[in-house]
Amino acid sequence: MSAEAADCEAVSGSRPCTPPQASWFEFLLDQSLLEQHLQGPHPDPSPVPLIVQFLEQASKPSVNEQNQVQPPADNRRNRTLKLMALKAAAHLTWDLNLLEKGLTIPVLNMLLNELLSASRVPPGVKHVDLDLSTLPPTTAMAVLIYNRWSVAIRTIVLSSFPEKQTKPGPHQLNMMSLVQQEKELTDNILSVLREQAADSITVLEGALNIKKDFYIHTLRTLDLLAADPSTANGETESSTAGLRISANHLHRQVCPTGK
Repeated sequence: MSAEAADCEAVSGSRPCTPPQASWFEFLLDQSLLEQHLQGPHPDPSPVPLIVQFLEQASKPSVNEQNQVQPPADNRRNRTLKLMALKAAAHLTWDLNLLEKGLTIPVLNMLLNELLSASRVPPGVKHVDLDLSTLPPTTAMAVLIYNRWSVAIRTIVLSSFPEKQTKPGPHQLNMMSLVQQEKELTDNILSVLREQAADSITVLEGALNIKKDFYIHTLRTLDLLAADPSTANGETESSTAGLRISANHLHRQVCPTGK
């Protein structure tokens, strides 16, 4: 028995040692750890809680010298945290079922908006006005993922049922106030989704007419973007980068009933 194992047994008796849970700041200090962690047999935390941790830290307001609360800073730390949240979602191949089950609406909304930004979706342009067939494959796929969610046939319908208990977050202080704030934020997001639902349906219907394959961001393509945004965009636009999503598979996702 090794010295470490002996020490462990002395502390825990006959119970096996459980490795300490990794925390978000460890991945911030050494970004190469994230992929190693996610590829492990039973990563703890799993990808969804990591997404929550990364985005929670990236969205914390800052305080200036006059002790005034400011919006979250657009700095390297926060950009890296958002990128790691995207990479954790990419590890799940952007499975909306998993993401919807594990993330609150505000967190998932933030994650998908970060995906739009990273995928070079033109800001300030309505998605219904975009020609998906002319966009880079990863850009078009990001638009479709967002609109599959924001069409909210699931999101809006589910939100119409009696309110469920809010998913617990990592912080329990001032819980009533936090729950109220999250409810108000969720209501605001759902209001926007309802307003754009018709446009989102039009976007998805337009995708059914596209016969080419799409590509979705992977950990590799996200790393390329982070390494050199000016040239990585060309790499992610190529037919060899990203995870290929066949046109037939995409059509089944958009219109699962086969209509």
